[in-house]
Amino acid sequence: MRPSTIQKRQAIIDTATRLFLEQGYRDTTLDQVVSITGGSKQTMYKYFGNKEGLFLAVLESHMESFEKIFDFQGEDEADIDSVLCRFGRQYIEGLCQDPILGLYRVVLTEFHQYESEIGQIFWRSGPARIHQNLVAFLTSAPVSEKLAITDADIACSQLLALLRLDLQSKATLGHRMPGQEWLQAHIRRTVDTFYRIYSKD
Repeated sequence: MRPSTIQKRQAIIDTATRLFLEQGYRDTTLDQVVSITGGSKQTMYKYFGNKEGLFLAVLESHMESFEKIFDFQGEDEADIDSVLCRFGRQYIEGLCQDPILGLYRVVLTEFHQYESEIGQIFWRSGPARIHQNLVAFLTSAPVSEKLAITDADIACSQLLALLRLDLQSKATLGHRMPGQEWLQAHIRRTVDTFYRIYSKD
């Protein structure tokens, strides 16, 4: 794909993201996206097929960005404590703010009304896939030297649940995120709890 094509496609995704977040899926039209980005509906159909295809492209684009939080390659795995604290902060901030939060709202509130697999696709391409990255980290040699994790899938779910608490639910309902001081203390408590559960001592 030519650089100009990639740039044009990304501009469409950026505009569509803003409209989906502001208006929801039902009230956003391809004509609105075209009127802002220029070009034609034919180009839109060529890139994305239809509005659902455009929404899927938006989901994919932002889930790829969110997935980077779960990329532990290049981390100093000897300092597992710092890695988990860094991860915890980025996970909560990414999960409880737009665009991920807003797109989650759209999927949650609108797509159960349609004969669509968007919800399942969102789950497979998001939580289910990135979950495996954390599982891989928890089964890595440096972690295994310090923590006695026998079932990494369960440990992964426990860690994410401890971090998430009801923060995502509250954010979905419009509650403001807690301040940085509270968030840092919460992450510290979560990592300490995780260590107590799986410590070899």
